[in-house]
Amino acid sequence: MRRPLLSPITAVLLLLSCAAPARAEPLPRRPPPTGPEQEMLDEAKRLVDQGRIADARDIHLTLWRLTRSASDAFRVGMLSFRLREFPMAAEFLSIYFDMVGTPEAPRIWVPPGFKEGYELARANFAEARRHVGALEVRVSEAGAAVLVDGRQVGASPLPRPVYVAPGQHRVGAQRAGQRVEEPVAVDAGGERTVWLVLRRAEAEAAARPPTGKPAAAQPRPARDPALRWWTVGGLAAASAALAVVGGVSVAEANDAAGERDAAFVRARWEVFRCRPGLPACDAYAEADGRARTFTALSAGAFIGAGLAAGGAVAAGFLLAPEAKVGVGAVGTAPGAALSFAW
Repeated sequence: MRRPLLSPITAVLLLLSCAAPARAEPLPRRPPPTGPEQEMLDEAKRLVDQGRIADARDIHLTLWRLTRSASDAFRVGMLSFRLREFPMAAEFLSIYFDMVGTPEAPRIWVPPGFKEGYELARANFAEARRHVGALEVRVSEAGAAVLVDGRQVGASPLPRPVYVAPGQHRVGAQRAGQRVEEPVAVDAGGERTVWLVLRRAEAEAAARPPTGKPAAAQPRPARDPALRWWTVGGLAAASAALAVVGGVSVAEANDAAGERDAAFVRARWEVFRCRPGLPACDAYAEADGRARTFTALSAGAFIGAGLAAGGAVAAGFLLAPEAKVGVGAVGTAPGAALSFAW
């Protein structure tokens, strides 16, 4: 069967539809700056004109945190390059490149003269890259906080490398209470890939006892026999020394009491009433004071000796090795025996 021919009008319409270019979607464009943002931009420009590059960079860094715009990332990177802070320059210029694309295929709306600024940023990035190292951090789990030298640089997976000064660095990740950290060294212009594995599943499995089996009791640390004997011996020696002091004090108290009684008898025969300055009365007062002092000292010494002796006995029991239960034929129950190791 012969296929019908297309009409001339249909053919013309088909040609026109093929020749007409497809209308491209408008590229996203940054909203106009608000009043406060425009004031900050004007202030940053004034600071640049005055040569206060660091202050101007800080203003653009604040704007970047507020707007996340490519133009602020560009200015932070370029001003950081002028300050020779190469890690920050490389970081923000790489962010700028990811956001704007290329002059041939821009991802956002770009102003006239964009290509010249882009090429200058590329040249500055290449120069900054010669002075810094790049760390490509890969984490086993998504959503983990990635830290470099204690500073959080983002969440895994990171969209771009982390640029750092050459030398030794600490690279870590943490998530849900699990953390891993590794030391990493990188040279100027070099690049390292760091693999971090968060072993959360293994850690939880190790913390749980096996199914159907009771958890094994944690072994207690062995008690040092020397500690026991030093403690018991020290307390026993203190008790003995205090007992000796008590005995000597009792003897001294008895002698002083005898002298006091003799002085009292003399005072009764020599004078009608004791008063200071009389030999017999002074001897009585001095002997009475000594008797009271040594009596109190002997009482305290004996009490201390008793407490030290009790402490020695308590230490002997508390610091004794634990009883070991063995199999035997001695004991109240058949086949059970207790053996104590000292």
